[in-house]
Amino acid sequence: VEPGSTCAVFGLGAVGLAAVMGCKFAGAKRIIAVDINPEKFEKAKVFGATEFVNPKDHSRPISQVLAEMTEGGVDYSLECVGNVAVMVRTIDLVT
Repeated sequence: VEPGSTCAVFGLGAVGLAAVMGCKFAGAKRIIAVDINPEKFEKAKVFGATEFVNPKDHSRPISQVLAEMTEGGVDYSLECVGNVAVMVRTIDLVT
């Protein structure tokens, strides 16, 4: 992660929160936290997340939602859920 970059972090458990913190430390401008549990968003904000997305709030694939939010995609996508299907879906998101 480089200063000024845009990152998406999938999953806001311990690993995901550490990834958010790392993105902030590296100087990311936008850190989009993605999780199906909105109760985790406040904690992610404390660690440096700037935006939040719950995939359950959208009828289209999350990669499309994020691509629209970022006008094309993110610089870095970090999958912290431990789910191969989520990882595969995030590949299309990186510009």
